Amino acid sequence: MRLNLKDLEETRSFYEVELKKEDLTGGERNSYLKALKLIEGFIEREEKAGEKRKHKKFMAYDQIRR
Repeated sequence: MRLNLKDLEETRSFYEVELKKEDLTGGERNSYLKALKLIEGFIEREEKAGEKRKHKKFMAYDQIRR
């Protein structure tokens, strides 16, 4: 399964808005914070992977064999 960066960023925004609510219990707040930390890690990995894919060049088979 490949993660979509746009979806991850939207999900991160949702959790950030939810964390601003005053009526969250301690357990809810902790769950949201853990989820937000995971999402931010996924976003960071996707951005790094995107950079690697961006710099990859196609090399024809003939060029590799030489």
